[in-house]
Amino acid sequence: MAEPHERECAVCTNDFTTPKILPCGHLLCRECVISWMDSKRDAGCPLCRCPIVEQSDGSSSDTVDALPTDFVMEALVESAGVLSKDHLCCVCEDVRADFICMQCQDMMCTACTKVHKKMSVSRSHDVESVSTVTPERLAASRPALCADHGDKQADSFCFYHRLAVCKSCKVQKHSECLKVSDFDFEIHSAENSLTHLTKILVEAEQKLEQVIGQLTSRLQEVDVSEQEDMAQVDKTCDRLQKLVEDFRRRLMEKTRTSHLQIRNSLRDVKTDLSNRLGKVTSHKHIVTRAAAVSPRPALMHMTEALTDRVNSLDLSADLKQEVWVKPFSSVEYCQDVVGRIEDELLKVEQLKTELKQKVNWILLYY
Repeated sequence: MAEPHERECAVCTNDFTTPKILPCGHLLCRECVISWMDSKRDAGCPLCRCPIVEQSDGSSSDTVDALPTDFVMEALVESAGVLSKDHLCCVCEDVRADFICMQCQDMMCTACTKVHKKMSVSRSHDVESVSTVTPERLAASRPALCADHGDKQADSFCFYHRLAVCKSCKVQKHSECLKVSDFDFEIHSAENSLTHLTKILVEAEQKLEQVIGQLTSRLQEVDVSEQEDMAQVDKTCDRLQKLVEDFRRRLMEKTRTSHLQIRNSLRDVKTDLSNRLGKVTSHKHIVTRAAAVSPRPALMHMTEALTDRVNSLDLSADLKQEVWVKPFSSVEYCQDVVGRIEDELLKVEQLKTELKQKVNWILLYY
């Protein structure tokens, strides 16, 4: 169930009004996105800083209108508004309402509820205790009504006009439209599409979480490796401290730089994957919510928009070969340096011996 704060815009802190789905998956009111973009150059999402739009030559309102609208969240906000009103009977004056019709969305007292259940036009309606109804259930129970006749059940969907229509409208106004399909069939098709999208996003989320876990382990390995290498550097430099103090300083710097480069590279990859995971998770919540709050005429809009959005998301969770590149290791390098220094010291000793011999020969000669 969506918590009350989930229905609030992060910019205006009020309930969403025409909520727009940003590329990162977060929601903002249409007007809030426009004002946010107008107030900041290269404005990003106020929640995660992801770009709202990569590049746009049009006005901010045109850019925002091109973003998909979360009709499900819009319905949840409206349903929450209905439930937040004073629980008073819609017929009787100043009488407490204990029940609500899930289709009419009217609150009624016990007496009016009995009458409502007996009337031919409403006896099939679901009437429940107002204290147990959630915004999600109320939104999901809304009947699919004709776009032109709000009192008639919609049984078809016109893809050309993107409208749910009743039988008479189908014949009188949409008979020449290229595609007018059975409403229940399209609802079922949309639900199947949302189920498929949910599966894709869940799998992508799991893969991204797994890869990020691997990166976390790699970062820990790099930290341990750095400590081990630094210890070896200390050990080596202690042996050479009197002769190569400057060498010790440069070697430590080289080790730090190497590990820092690897660490920064891994963190960059992790940050990118975390942003990718954020988008996937946000869109998964939206798709899951859309699948739960149905049937509604807006579901076809949401399904098409979400399908396009999910297809545009980067769902890959593969690590490049560069991630596994090991940082500069000081161990072998130090051993080589010590060996070369020892060789040089040995040569010095040999030169000293040869020089001493020459001196002795000279002294002996003289």
